[in-house]
Amino acid sequence: MFTWINVTSVGRNLLSLLTVAAGVLVTVTPGLAAGKRPIIVFMPPGTDNYLAQWQIGARTKAKELGYDIRIIESSRDQAEQDSQVQQQLASGEDVSGYIWWPYLNAAGIGSLRALSQTGKPVIFANQYPIAGTDAFWTAYAGVDDFLNGRVAAQMLLDACAEAKSVKCGKGIIITFPAGYSAGADRAKSFRDTVAGKLEVIQQEPAGFMSQEGYKIGSQIIPPRKNDITWVYTESDSLASGVVQALKEAGKTPGKDVLVVGGTCHGDESDLLNKSIVGTGVQAALLEGWQSVQTLHKYLETKQVKEGKLYLTADPEKKPSDEGAPSRYNFIPNPALANDKAAIDTFKLWGWSFKELCNY
Repeated sequence: MFTWINVTSVGRNLLSLLTVAAGVLVTVTPGLAAGKRPIIVFMPPGTDNYLAQWQIGARTKAKELGYDIRIIESSRDQAEQDSQVQQQLASGEDVSGYIWWPYLNAAGIGSLRALSQTGKPVIFANQYPIAGTDAFWTAYAGVDDFLNGRVAAQMLLDACAEAKSVKCGKGIIITFPAGYSAGADRAKSFRDTVAGKLEVIQQEPAGFMSQEGYKIGSQIIPPRKNDITWVYTESDSLASGVVQALKEAGKTPGKDVLVVGGTCHGDESDLLNKSIVGTGVQAALLEGWQSVQTLHKYLETKQVKEGKLYLTADPEKKPSDEGAPSRYNFIPNPALANDKAAIDTFKLWGWSFKELCNY
């Protein structure tokens, strides 16, 4: 049988569990020596560039505020993530709080409930919490996917109004994977915004990456290439794959077909060569940064203000660490057209477009 010993004087960067002689497991709690318990993050894998940038933002803010942060990545498998939650809770580790980014929102409710039952604050990240789970999370921090869909739709409508070589009519939507609620929220908001103005003839789930956008695009575009006048993809990474599929089908993106990205993700080449009409600067780095800040603000005040807070898209000034967080805390999502001067001069919270979007 193992004996659990909580150790606070061991160096901050040691692993959380060390196996030592005589069958004793020593639980090392990084951060306690500095007076702050660690932050634990559960999220999908950082092999996706967006998620890797989120982690950079979270680690940057945690270091700035004096917290150790441990990010537990799952593959794109909710059952695996649920198991990781159970393992963490079984360790008995004392933590400052949790940041919860489920892979499948609805399927992860049981784990969310278990985290809430620890009495520690739970910051819900990235996907809008599902109705009926309000008692299980302290505050939401991240993106408003409904806003994201509206921003993309309006950019497309504006581009259609200005287009000389294409008359927008029928088009397709390519989304994140089936079951990923952020994708469903964006698609619904996009559809609502273009209703009565553009016709959606097909909507297909793909994934997150360029190769997934190309795979689904190369399947559904050729049979309907003469009907398609526009394409909405939920990220620029998906858009880059769709752009390639359109070219192979004999279409010229930006001329024959207008493509709009939902989130800047990857390099800016498709914007600069006008293959896509615009993007939303929903920056993963800012999302991770602000998720940690939200948890910190709750820990400092033990309060949450009701309502929604849309953080200002200030070019230089970052949100303050002072005061209580709101129930919903949204990062900015400004639209950015395919204009080189606008891209080169863009700033948000002190970061440039290249720093926020080129990864």
